[in-house]
Parts: sequence; C-alpha cells; structure tokens
Amino acid sequence: MNVSALAETEPAGAITRYLLVRDQPLRVVTTSAEADGLVTETFWPPGMLGVSETSAVSEPPLTVIDLTRTPAGIEELLRAAEDTAVRGTYELTRHYRLPRYDGDGWTVFTLRDVNSDETAALIRTERTLTVVRPRTGLGDRWLTRVIRDVATRVAKAGGSLVLHSSAFVHDHGACLVIGDSGAGKSTTAIALARLLSGAGSGDEAGAGSRTGWMGNDRMHLDQPSDGDGYRVTACPLPLAINKGSLDVMGVTDFRSWSVRAGFPPPGSDWDRFQGEDKLKLSSQEVGRYLGVRVVPNAPLAAVLLPRVDLDAGYSFGPAAPDHTADVIKRNCFSLDDNLYGEDWLNVPVRRRTAPPSLDAFLEHLTKLRVLRCSVGSAADLARLADDFRDAVRR
Repeated sequence: MNVSALAETEPAGAITRYLLVRDQPLRVVTTSAEADGLVTETFWPPGMLGVSETSAVSEPPLTVIDLTRTPAGIEELLRAAEDTAVRGTYELTRHYRLPRYDGDGWTVFTLRDVNSDETAALIRTERTLTVVRPRTGLGDRWLTRVIRDVATRVAKAGGSLVLHSSAFVHDHGACLVIGDSGAGKSTTAIALARLLSGAGSGDEAGAGSRTGWMGNDRMHLDQPSDGDGYRVTACPLPLAINKGSLDVMGVTDFRSWSVRAGFPPPGSDWDRFQGEDKLKLSSQEVGRYLGVRVVPNAPLAAVLLPRVDLDAGYSFGPAAPDHTADVIKRNCFSLDDNLYGEDWLNVPVRRRTAPPSLDAFLEHLTKLRVLRCSVGSAADLARLADDFRDAVRR
C-alpha cells in the first residue's frame, strides 16, 4: 500500500464543507452522512469552540479527509507504515500512548479509543489530516474528535485560559460553574439554565430567554482586544449526567428520549447519584430534551462554586477569596497542560499569544459576583435559582 497516495485520496461524491476555526479556515471532506451530521450536531450553535461555517476557501491551510475502510484495509495500512517508517509512540490524550510511524513526508498514527479495541488510523502530511477508519458508530466520531482537537489547539495558541468548568447564561452574561470532579458542576449548570429560563416548568426550549446553557466540563476564556473583562466560549463536549442528576432536577421522561450515544447498558451504575457511567447528550440534544437554549459564548459575569450532595443541607452565599483561588487553581488547564496529549496533529496557527495570568484572572473576579452553594434535592435547586437571581440583581 502506498501511504502517500492514500493521504492524497479524496473520495468521489464526498460532502465538502468549510469551517472557520476562530479566524482560520478548515476544509472538511467525508462520504459519511453520519460523520457529517455529528459534526453539525457537535458544533452547534455556530460559534461553539469558535467553530462556524464559512464559504469555500481556495487554499485552506489545513484539510481533514474522512475515509472509511474495512478493518483488514486499516491493518494493511498500519503494516505498510511499520515496514517503511520509523516506529515510535505519541500521546493521544493524557497518559494514553499509541504507536506512530514517521515516514518520508508523512506520519501515520494509530487511533484507538481508550474504551474500545476498534482500530483506526490517521495520516498526517504538511497540509492534510486523513482519517482512515471503519464505517461504525465509533468510527464516525473520529472526524468530530479531530476537528475539536484542531479547534482547541487554535484557541490555546490564541491565548485562551482553559478552566475545568461548566457554564450557564443569565441576563446575557456567563456564569462559570467551577469545581473538582464530582462537585456537581454539570448538574448545577444545566439545572439553573432550565429553572432560570422557565424551561424546568415546561416552557419550550427557553425561546426568547436571556438565559441558557453553555457547555460541560471545559470553558475557554479570552480577553477582548480592549482588555475589558473576559469572554467565555464553550467547548462542545457532551453533557455527561447520571440518573441521580436527572432525579435532582425532577426530570422523569428520559426513557422516551432517542439519544445518539444511547443509554448506558444494563449493569452500569448510571442510576446511582454519583455513578461513574453517564448518559451523554450533545448540545442539540440538551436543547431538544431538557428544553433550554444553548449559547456558544457570552461575556463573563459571575462565578458559582457548587457542591451537590444528597446528605448536605442547603447553603448559598458569597465565596471567600482564598477558597475561590484554591478551587480555580486546581481546575485551571494552563497552556502547558497536556490534557489533550501532545500536539500530534501539528496544527498550523497564525499567531501565538500567552494566556492571561491566573493572578490577573483572580484579580478580575474581585469585580464580579463569586458565590458558593450546597444543594441536595430538586427543592434545593429551585431555591438556589431564586437566590441566584436575587444575588445577581443586587
């Protein structure tokens, strides 16, 4: 098999679209309607992680091609790479290393999800990333994953400060919900988005509301050119919640949902409040099934440090500066953090800017509402919505 020739292959009858990743164009080519649909569903609404549709570009700096092959064809590609190139390893995500093969003008990377034995590959050349994968549901996801990694690299090169956080929007301003894993960020953010918009009471998708849900687990913060405040942009990771979180929000009709990722299988612990197995909803599915408007970005207006604990009593009030600093420092992904592994895609960027310092960000928070809360029931969340609304109104 000729690896270079395969890297230059563009399938006949392909779907071609052009994306703008912040200010950088990206060309995407695939024959899979399922993979193309997943890209649309993930980067929705336009502007999620700074990604939106754009018109055709004659010389885009990077093209991503999505090819489907049989498992035997993928193994043949990997054998050909191994026979003609220098073998090494790379870090796909933190602490997860896979084989790579460095040839003359190309590198082949083995792709394998940490939870699956299904194998795919990616060929990297100077201007092209070619995904070679099986025609499966898992395979369809590699295109989205590569685009998300490209967008993240562009954002971080542009100076984004990345926080381990969820977020919702109220009165057009973003409220970061920051906390350690298991603190209840996702539950708190989506519950307040529903309740503050009225969607938790049966309104339709928060239509016309100044409130909405932004995203789950990771937010990018950028300073405008005038240096006035911060703008929050959501990373389109699925909302990962378990049945306990739905119970706390009073959501009972989930069995009727038709979700792309499916429900956790029998025997999983997703029905426990803090179970490890989660139901995963895309941003489109959040809007469809939880009835909230999804907002891709908004100016930073407040911070909430949550604790969701069925055995804890309700509390709400200002957060002490020392506590705020501790939580944020533990949950800040700096420019050098290898959350996404090494820059194996070698993403071309037009400029590199250092992110704002954490001290500068903490100093800015002294001008905003920084609150903390403890909730353990649907009644507590309803009370929190009222208290939050009153606190930011003052």
